[in-house]
Amino acid sequence: MRVTDSLIKDQIINFLSANQESLADVQRQISTNKEVTRSSDDPVRFDRAGRLKSLLEKNEQYTGNIEDGIAWIVMGAESLDIVYEALQQAKQLALQTRSDAGPSTRAQVVEYVEALIEEMVLMGNTRFMGKYIFGGTITKDTEPFVYDGTSVTYNGNSGAITRKVGDDTYLEINTTGSEFLNVFGAVIDLRDALVASDGLAIDAAIADIDSVSQQLLNTIARAGSMQRKLELTRDNLEIAKVNLQAYISQAEDVDLTEAILQFNAKELGYRAALESSARIMNISILNHLQ
Repeated sequence: MRVTDSLIKDQIINFLSANQESLADVQRQISTNKEVTRSSDDPVRFDRAGRLKSLLEKNEQYTGNIEDGIAWIVMGAESLDIVYEALQQAKQLALQTRSDAGPSTRAQVVEYVEALIEEMVLMGNTRFMGKYIFGGTITKDTEPFVYDGTSVTYNGNSGAITRKVGDDTYLEINTTGSEFLNVFGAVIDLRDALVASDGLAIDAAIADIDSVSQQLLNTIARAGSMQRKLELTRDNLEIAKVNLQAYISQAEDVDLTEAILQFNAKELGYRAALESSARIMNISILNHLQ
């Protein structure tokens, strides 16, 4: 086959294009710090990186669920702390009026206890992100607690609310109003005893407040235990996240030192190819002129 000037030119252009493309590929790796960005770079490493990224995405979703759950629990615990403080205030007022109090003082205490009842109901109807946190699985439209001036009614249920924190793992995050409904009755009984100026009934109400206060503390402690489980799970997910990111880096990232050496070598080769090609082209042109 006769080697024509046109064929020589096409071969030189193809050779230089291949060198230029190879040089550009290494330059891209250096600038992005990624050796594998598409399947054609390395099918095995690309597939592994994809699976690891899928796991990392799940990890981040579970972490978000946990953060939401912790915020829900903290909001509930803060509300229950206020309910507990209201119980203690009611008890102290009862003790003060039990020892020595005239009709006018007792009337003021009754009014204050009534305000404490309303505050407790308000805390029982606390919402987080637009949802009632003590209503069980009934979180919208219906307030968990309704106070009619005589008694407090619970309109929620005892259903558990959970958050997914692993492929097959769910953790409970809620405290239901049914767990502390009795605290309202104890303070209402105290108010009624104060209204009636019934010393024995006041003593009984104080004893009842002590009992429900301990129950409420147990409920608060249970919420703290739920929060701790979530925090431990979050810590484990954070460790897993760091490991996954390291594995993804191993699958995708380029060895910068090696890449720079490759770039320098390819650049020298490309420059040499340019010079050689220029000489060949000049010789070809001279032969053509002769």
